[in-house]
Amino acid sequence: MSPTTLKTRLMTAAAAIAVTAPIATASTAFAAGFALKEQSVSGQGTAYAGVTAGGNGDASSMFYNPATMGLVTGIEVVQTATGVIVKSKVDSASATRARRLGGTSISGNASPGDIAQDAIVPAGYFVYSINDDLKVGLSANGPWGLVTDYGDNWIGRYHGIRSDLRTYNFSPSVSYRINPMITLGGGVQIQYAKAKLSQASDFGASRLGRPGSLDVKSDMTGDDWGWGFTLGALIEPVKGTRVGLSYRSAVKHTLTGTISFTGLPASLAGALPSQSINADLTTPDIASIGLYHEVTDRWAVMADVQWTNWSRFRELRVNVANPALNSVTEEHWKDSWYYALGTSYKVTDKLTLRAGVAFDKGSVDVEYRTPRIPEQNRYWVSAGAGYQVTDSLRIDAAYSHVFIPKTSVALTDDLTGAEAGRGNLNVDYKSSIDLIGLQAKFTF
Repeated sequence: MSPTTLKTRLMTAAAAIAVTAPIATASTAFAAGFALKEQSVSGQGTAYAGVTAGGNGDASSMFYNPATMGLVTGIEVVQTATGVIVKSKVDSASATRARRLGGTSISGNASPGDIAQDAIVPAGYFVYSINDDLKVGLSANGPWGLVTDYGDNWIGRYHGIRSDLRTYNFSPSVSYRINPMITLGGGVQIQYAKAKLSQASDFGASRLGRPGSLDVKSDMTGDDWGWGFTLGALIEPVKGTRVGLSYRSAVKHTLTGTISFTGLPASLAGALPSQSINADLTTPDIASIGLYHEVTDRWAVMADVQWTNWSRFRELRVNVANPALNSVTEEHWKDSWYYALGTSYKVTDKLTLRAGVAFDKGSVDVEYRTPRIPEQNRYWVSAGAGYQVTDSLRIDAAYSHVFIPKTSVALTDDLTGAEAGRGNLNVDYKSSIDLIGLQAKFTF
């Protein structure tokens, strides 16, 4: 076999690994907002400190900054998988109807238990060096996702039962080193989004004048393709010190699909046939700055700061073919910040140890927090290790524990506004997240 044929086959195999990575397992998790940070295991070891500056040392940093592809030599393939073990348990809950409807308790399950779902979040990367200055690459990720499920009979069912968002993002990218100090990069985001939402409506109160006498459940599904871009710069003023800057654009979707209804008696089933729906969804833009500095030839320190434009998420509006059935949930999220500090130490030429801490600011105040996404501030502690198994294979592993303070939902129904008739709801949650990651890097 000729060297050219071998290289072609290697590139084809590498691209296949990167492209199929996020399809292997549904990328859903209970994360800050509905973002999934788990896109690099080597980066996870430092709580993602320094990844915008390529401090993790492999191609997975291109998700955070495409200019870091300039650090790659030859051909590199990275495959990651992160197990996300989520606990979000309803500690206490109560629900009543609006005062004008009598203020009576809403029947149902007040202890639905753990409403989050564990998941495996994979990601794949491929970078090819055209020459020392010009690199091209492809990444495949699931950057946004969530699943919460309370069960059909829980007492907050009029506010939401199940929420399921999955995204698949493919990004062809390029980087170019314009001089020994500065490398620029950019890419295109091609993103598929699919969502499923379900909730109940008190049909007895709204149509029959008998609150609680008849619940109707609605199930909505929709999907869409959207696109965006990424930009980045990597600056190395002196050898061993790097500054990374990056911007990941918002991606706008108009999800289209159907809504169906269950629970109506046969005599009324024709009143609510399945019909078309659409809903706007915009995944927010992100700006990051990362720092990486080698204190010695074995010890490095690093940091990252990330801003996420969550204030784009003002409401969750579903438009139905029959406008009388339109659904609106006010969200009123605010922009959030993520701060991370980390360090790495080369114990030997083959073994590197990492550690990091981070603070992930919540994006919604308690008066607007809903049971669909009961998110809160998060405090990260991470550790990891990388080992060079052979000249062409490196394995990384990482563990993180994410501490989440007690979270509350407190919604009031005065029979006005978008959520009229859904009832008063008070819920307390106890939550935590454990992340276990494994990554393989292949070089050719």
